Amino acid sequence: MSERPNDAPPSELERKERESELDALKLREQILEEEVQALEEEAHSNIAGKIARYFIDSKLTLLIALASLLLGVMALNITPREENPQIVVPAANVMVMKPGATAAEVENLVVKPLEAILKEMPGVEHTYGMAMNDMGVVTVQFFVGQNKEDSLVKLYDRIMHNMDRIPPGVMQPLIKPVDVDDVPIVAIALSAPEATDNLYTDNDLRRVADDVLEELRKVPGTSVSFVTGGQTRRITVELDPERMQSMGVSLFQIDEMLDAADVEIPSGSLVQGNNVASVRVGGWLNNAKEVGNLVVTISDQGRPVYLHDIANITDGPGERALSTRMAFGPAHSGFATLGGQEYPSVSLAVAKLPGTNAVTVAQAVIDRVEAIKGSIIPEDIHTVVTRDDGAKADDAVNTLVEHLAIAIGSVIIVLIIFLGLRESMIVTATVPLILFLTLAVGMMAGQTINRITLFALILSLGLLVDAAIVVIENIHRHYALGREDRALGAIRGTNEIGNPTNVATLAVVLAFLPMFWVTGMMGPYMAPIPFNVSVAMVASLLIAYVVTPWAAKRYMPYSQHGQGHEEEGAGIRAAYRKFVGPLIASTAKRRLFMGGVVALLIAVLAMPAWDGVLFKMLPKDNKNTFNITIDMPEGTPLEQTDRIAREVGAVVAQNRFVTDYETFVGIPGVIDFNGLLRGAGFKKGSNIAEVRVNLVNKHDRATSSIDIVMAMRGPIQAIMDRNPGANIKLVEDPPGPPVRATLLAELYGPDYDELRLMAGDVRGLFLQTDDVVDVDDSLGAQQTEYRIVVDKEKAALSGIVTGQVAKTLATYLGGWDYGTVHIEGEKNPVPIRFQLPQTRRITPDEIENITIQNRTGMQIPLSEIAKIVPVTAQRPIFHKDGHPVVYVMGELAQTSQVYAVLGMYGQVAKQQVNPPSGLDIALDMFGLGNLQTLGQLGGHEVKQLFTADPNDGQYSLRWDGEMRLTLDVFRDLGTAFGVAVVLIYLLLVGYYRSFVIPLVVMGAIPLTMVGVFPGHMITDQYFTATSMIGVIALAGIVVRNSLLLIDFIIDYRNKGYTLEEAVLEAGAVRFRPILLTALAIILGTAVMITDPVFGGLAVALIFGTFASTILTLVVIPLLYYAIEKRRELQAAA
Repeated sequence: MSERPNDAPPSELERKERESELDALKLREQILEEEVQALEEEAHSNIAGKIARYFIDSKLTLLIALASLLLGVMALNITPREENPQIVVPAANVMVMKPGATAAEVENLVVKPLEAILKEMPGVEHTYGMAMNDMGVVTVQFFVGQNKEDSLVKLYDRIMHNMDRIPPGVMQPLIKPVDVDDVPIVAIALSAPEATDNLYTDNDLRRVADDVLEELRKVPGTSVSFVTGGQTRRITVELDPERMQSMGVSLFQIDEMLDAADVEIPSGSLVQGNNVASVRVGGWLNNAKEVGNLVVTISDQGRPVYLHDIANITDGPGERALSTRMAFGPAHSGFATLGGQEYPSVSLAVAKLPGTNAVTVAQAVIDRVEAIKGSIIPEDIHTVVTRDDGAKADDAVNTLVEHLAIAIGSVIIVLIIFLGLRESMIVTATVPLILFLTLAVGMMAGQTINRITLFALILSLGLLVDAAIVVIENIHRHYALGREDRALGAIRGTNEIGNPTNVATLAVVLAFLPMFWVTGMMGPYMAPIPFNVSVAMVASLLIAYVVTPWAAKRYMPYSQHGQGHEEEGAGIRAAYRKFVGPLIASTAKRRLFMGGVVALLIAVLAMPAWDGVLFKMLPKDNKNTFNITIDMPEGTPLEQTDRIAREVGAVVAQNRFVTDYETFVGIPGVIDFNGLLRGAGFKKGSNIAEVRVNLVNKHDRATSSIDIVMAMRGPIQAIMDRNPGANIKLVEDPPGPPVRATLLAELYGPDYDELRLMAGDVRGLFLQTDDVVDVDDSLGAQQTEYRIVVDKEKAALSGIVTGQVAKTLATYLGGWDYGTVHIEGEKNPVPIRFQLPQTRRITPDEIENITIQNRTGMQIPLSEIAKIVPVTAQRPIFHKDGHPVVYVMGELAQTSQVYAVLGMYGQVAKQQVNPPSGLDIALDMFGLGNLQTLGQLGGHEVKQLFTADPNDGQYSLRWDGEMRLTLDVFRDLGTAFGVAVVLIYLLLVGYYRSFVIPLVVMGAIPLTMVGVFPGHMITDQYFTATSMIGVIALAGIVVRNSLLLIDFIIDYRNKGYTLEEAVLEAGAVRFRPILLTALAIILGTAVMITDPVFGGLAVALIFGTFASTILTLVVIPLLYYAIEKRRELQAAA
């Protein structure tokens, strides 16, 4: 081939080869540029972009999603379920006996020194003392959250360390822990309404119940278990003083005889060949006949005198000291045949071990009872489950799971409408992953699944989809522009919103974290909210960066033309520009608009001043049960109390929603958490009764338990009017942590008698206040008691000492257990009780005729050596934290305790209550300091105290109970809100490196109140503690929105946009995701709005989000524009 001349044109083949080489070079250059650009992007990528870049094509992404699902399913199955969070409040009752001492002596010798010793222990929050005749009780309560075992060890150690300080005559202290874990989760009543001829007495039922209890204690996970009600077996020896006198028998002889006869002891062994046999001497008494055949003495004629010669001996229940019954109401399926009558019953109560699942343990107990019917439980004995906290917890959890599903469905619909089907499905897929991760972390942290946990998840639902929405919406925008491939568009879209989303999520977490420091019982009660919301927010961020870009690359539609997003956002841009543009262009319009917003905010914030918004701790909840307590004056016979209880039962039986009710007379019913903290377990005696009412399941009735109780108040009040002295209370389970009373006035001062007089006035004040019901006090009724005053000289001359008189009367009148009989098969000890017949224990004259045998065998009548003197019995003396105190308490039928207290506050200021003459009275209404002088009472100035601690030298009234809880909770939540705002500001200052821009971002926080207060007024709901939680949540939500808005404005300005265009373009671009987040929050929390407890939170979130979203999109850009414009003008000048 000849060479081509230099000036000859290239051939076609050569030209194509050169073009190919040039294209290859260009391609290589382009690849290098893209690699350099990718390296630069990677170098400048934030954490969101780096995570998205790593996981967008990683095989780990799918494994992470699957692991999240598996962990969540495991958490749902393993995590214990309960209705409410566990509240650890270590406490114990220290009981000290000093026989023969008056209440005043017990106060000085027992209660005061013991309080001082216990108050010195670290971790003690309160001590409550009660001094009564013969006995003192000091209840020590540690701070909430203190380790229970450590607290009790400290208590025992402190008591034992000071045993040498016990005064003479004072017995060793008895320490009984008060443990919330001992509250039964299951109660089962045994009765036999269909037994022929009423064969089963309560003693028979008790024996069956004891057998059943042995079986139930074998169920795994069970803890304390006991039987309530029913008469126990005993050998009653009713002595005949006349026959004893005629046969020369004294109590001392009977005592000696029983000590010698009822004995069996090991006495060595005998060796017979290769066998060693033990030897036992004596023999236990095995039945009533053996007791009666005991030889007490030998008569003068040489004939043995048997115990049955001087006494009537019976085997069976003793004198009735209690009565327990149950009846079926109109709502019971068997009412037609079983209704209208109360039947003897006993109740089995079973608690669970700490940390076990209430649902499974309760069901296992009920299943075991069903399994032993027909064997241990006879066929004609009915078993009725009167308490099932496991089912209640399961019902609460399942109901909230349904609400959660509804909320998720609502959010999905919104996402489909605004994002499209594929985008919405990607966001929806992240929801279970986040929720399951949250539950898994909760399981590992020792949390339980309860109402508050699930409310926290519902609350977080609108927040946790926000990160995914922001990411998917921005990827959607990049895909619609069509400028990158799928992977790069997803990475850039995620990276672009990474920093503001990280800061916004952290802002939400910071808003909730201070709630961990809420004090008192509300702290652990509400703790699942900050825990689960914070965990859910962090999980949502990880899932949004890991799973969302991965799914977007594979399933989201991608535009090849780059016109999709412009066309999609044209309408939004036009609408936004049309409204905000004139406000930016005109300073006058802008100022007018901002002035209107400020005026609206001030008007809304003033709503509480004219009762446009009412405050309350927590509203009452619709429950399936309530309690009626009956307190008669001290000394009321059991029969009289029982008659009142039957009248109350007749009222209960007429209500069509009642399924069954139990009556306990002389003893408290099966204790619940509310009763435990109110001290109901301490009540015992012939003057108390309790009626526990069970209703139709709340899902099956339209009438709430609140209205049912309200309807019963009239007939119950009529019973009290007919029976002066009867105090009947309708006790509803509180929606939150229980307190001793809703309204609890504590009276302190130097003279206890004067405090009692003042308490009567305060009680009258309670009775005059609207809606205050169930008024009571700690005074106790004046009672007459008889003192046997022994003439020691006459007694000594007669050969008798005072101790003989005391023991004789204690045996005859109070009964004395001289030992037990040993009966094979008995589950409980069978005591041998010596006493006089009840007919001989009626009048003082009967006592005077009692004779006492002296050392020579002569019978000396009591009337010869002693006088019977009627006196007024000393009433109990109460202490709190070492200060003498008198309590006056009441409940609210419907309204808030805040306004009841304010109403009484006004009456006090109008001199409705007269203090003791010559003494100042101070009213510590809120423990907030000396805010004002109330005026003159009885010629003396009335002031509030500087602190909540009373001064024993000054008379003071201090509010406790739910009023104090309300103030403490709102104080703590208010403090948490303030701390959250400060933390968010510090975060934003660090992010923006500016002091002013964070203030602009946080300008959205007060705007939430424009919706919150009017929302409560519109829905006619109280502003409650949960409403305050909603306000705290809103602080994080609105900061998130305004932060993203400001961040986009800054980004557009960095791209060269003018200030006006940057503000308008950022508002238009962020309008849809902000609106989408708002709708997700509103629809996600809408399911809570009907909940009695968390309705306030829902109202705050729904109306606060709505108002703040609308205003944030306008006010925040205008604030930023105004500040930046002024800065530009100043720079130009």
